[in-house]
Amino acid sequence: MHDEDGDLFSVVFADHKRLVAERFRRIWLLVEDVASQPGKSRKELAAQFALSERQVQADLNVIRREMNLPLVRRQGYRFLTDTQDSGPQFSLAEAQLLLMLLRRAAHDPSLPVDRLRSLMLKLPFLFPLHLRPLVAKTLEAASASERGGRQQEIFAALAEALLRKSYVKLHYSAGDPVSAIHEPIVQPEVLFPYCQSWHLIGNCRQRGRMMVFDLDNVVAVTAAASG
Repeated sequence: MHDEDGDLFSVVFADHKRLVAERFRRIWLLVEDVASQPGKSRKELAAQFALSERQVQADLNVIRREMNLPLVRRQGYRFLTDTQDSGPQFSLAEAQLLLMLLRRAAHDPSLPVDRLRSLMLKLPFLFPLHLRPLVAKTLEAASASERGGRQQEIFAALAEALLRKSYVKLHYSAGDPVSAIHEPIVQPEVLFPYCQSWHLIGNCRQRGRMMVFDLDNVVAVTAAASG
């Protein structure tokens, strides 16, 4: 009987984790929708995402409070901007490609280091507000600073896997009880800030489904064979 209870708990827990992953994936889609088409009402968002208005409001609260993005309600929902729109904005895929090129440029000895660093400091402000935390965090990987180097390399590897749509292996400290999978192999889909930490949503090969991973406990990220 004890084993049956344990199996039931494992199933319920797995279902809960899957729901968490699906919800955060939906929240990021909501972020991108508000950024690309500002001005929609809560009712319109609810209809678009097939949710109740209460569910949409809960997701909007997460975006504002836990993700710390400047979401406001002014003639519908939108992100507070500090400048007037002057033309087409970067998409997430374009941002990732540009960041990859900059990281490679940082290792080119023929380029002036001081100008490259100045460019990296200014670059996040050229992006839409909802992408700035991601851009700033990814750019840290191209910094010459040694402080926090391991975390920066982890983030750089994940950002490149996002762009290439490739799989990576997440490594944890020996005996770390946080991850139920010792070395999950994941195809990253979204990197996002939540409650002072960064999280990854991706398709886990071992589980065959979308999962959420807290990056605070990851000590290294390596490329994984496809297939």
